Amino acid sequence: MQKRLNPEQVLFLAVFVVIVLAAYEFLLPDFTYKSIIFIALGGVSAYIGGTLSTKLIKNQ
Repeated sequence: MQKRLNPEQVLFLAVFVVIVLAAYEFLLPDFTYKSIIFIALGGVSAYIGGTLSTKLIKNQ
């Protein structure tokens, strides 16, 4: 099922992903596989942010 996001949902999704990735990058110390986990976390946070944006901000 395809859902189209309105501008408010896209803004929420982008801010959510940026906050999650910034927190990960700045709060954790460097370790061997940090960049690989960063990429995976980006995908997971985009999925969770998209799900949250469609549930919290209803289409009008």
